[in-house]
Amino acid sequence: MKKRTWFAMAAGMSVMIGTLGACGKEEGLSEGAFSILEKGSFSETIEVDGTVECADPHFVYSSLTLPVTEVFVKEGDHVEAGDLLCVLDTRDMEDQIALQHAAMVLTQKNANTGVSAARHQYDIYTENLMNGNDVNLVAARTNVEKAREAFEMAQKQYEDYKQSVHLGMDPTLAAADQAVARAATAIQQAKSMQEKLDDEEYATDVQKEEAEDAVDSANLQYVQAKQSRENLLRQSDIALSDYAKNMENAEWTYIYAQANYDAAVHALENARDISSDAIKQASLAGDVSVEELQLTQLERKLVDAQIISDFSGTVTAVNIEVGENATEVLFVIEDTKDLVLNARVPEKDINRIFSGMEVSVTPKADNSDSYTGKISRIADAAGKNASGRTDTSGEDAEYKVTIDIASPDDRIRIGMNGEADFIVYRKDNCFVLPNKAIYTDEEGKSYILFLGGSNVDDKGVERATIQKAEITVVYEGESTSEVEGNALCEGTRILTDAASNLDKAGTSVVIER
Repeated sequence: MKKRTWFAMAAGMSVMIGTLGACGKEEGLSEGAFSILEKGSFSETIEVDGTVECADPHFVYSSLTLPVTEVFVKEGDHVEAGDLLCVLDTRDMEDQIALQHAAMVLTQKNANTGVSAARHQYDIYTENLMNGNDVNLVAARTNVEKAREAFEMAQKQYEDYKQSVHLGMDPTLAAADQAVARAATAIQQAKSMQEKLDDEEYATDVQKEEAEDAVDSANLQYVQAKQSRENLLRQSDIALSDYAKNMENAEWTYIYAQANYDAAVHALENARDISSDAIKQASLAGDVSVEELQLTQLERKLVDAQIISDFSGTVTAVNIEVGENATEVLFVIEDTKDLVLNARVPEKDINRIFSGMEVSVTPKADNSDSYTGKISRIADAAGKNASGRTDTSGEDAEYKVTIDIASPDDRIRIGMNGEADFIVYRKDNCFVLPNKAIYTDEEGKSYILFLGGSNVDDKGVERATIQKAEITVVYEGESTSEVEGNALCEGTRILTDAASNLDKAGTSVVIER
């Protein structure tokens, strides 16, 4: 990298460095010690190296690590978005898809069979409950009817005998009879409540337990009433006591028969509920939603096995061959007409450039043209090392600068090394002096020496006075500078080494030809 400064003068202007010499006893000044001041153009540039790249390269990857079976493009081919670049070996994946399909079909078939069997059993239990056709239910209901008939018969025998012995008017026995009757009624009411709660869908376990306790309590009261009544009967008539005992036994048999019938109903209901659960379990066993998701993923991967270009451009790199596993970057696709120069600008110059600045880009290849460019990006940080830290190793830091190249043609190519010229200052029709022709004192004021008061004697010898004039440095370059001043005008002869001749200001010299 280098920085250069140049200026152009009108034709005929010469800039040469000479020395003051002696001519006889008078000071002499050769023509080479001064230059003729003329206006011209001044510019200063920063020149750096860079590499031509595509502005937006597209890197094609594969989401699958599978062998490549066929590659359809080569370097230099032009492709359009949607073109097939290569295909991967998907035979194992296709086998997995077929197996997944078969497994799903078998799972659903088995589940449907299970659901049908469970639903058939559920329908049987439901029909038996509604119509009372279950064998156990029929037997229990028959036992209830027989027990009821036996109880009614025993009750009638007891009542008939009691009337025959004229005990029906005994107030004590009548009270005992009423207590037994109330206890029997309480049992029926408690059992009725229990049955109602058993059939109630939203009855709680606590309510059911309380109903069962009420039945037990009613039974206990009934037993106690019967025992009290029995004691009275024994005291009055042994035969009546026997009838009462037979009636009591028949009643208990009837109660137990009803309990057995209720138990048979509950058992059938439980069996129906179990069948309902079996239907749900069989349906869940046929749920293949997870397998469907896995199948969808496999089918998506099957599509991904076809590597498609998502960009129109030229294939600039093919990093895969048939038989190799698809890993990392497979293809690079770039627009060869959308080019940039990636340059590195040293830190001492980075603040002299700006985004949007025009740049001249020249490839280093022979017979290359220069191209107009414009800065599109200036890096915020200098280059980093592998650990992510800025490491200049004692050298000047460099910053990456991206330059968009306008209207590139076939003579500039991706990967070429190139040179970027940043025009940091330019002005036309101005005075430009070599830096050695300018002297700056300790106060920062700048001066030039020029020849004035010139005259030529009859022998043709020219004498002139070296004069000093203050000027303003408009822009200071590395070797030349743009200047302004009242003493500056075209045709003025300026001494090209001001510092060496400063002590001669105000003296007369002979112009040596």
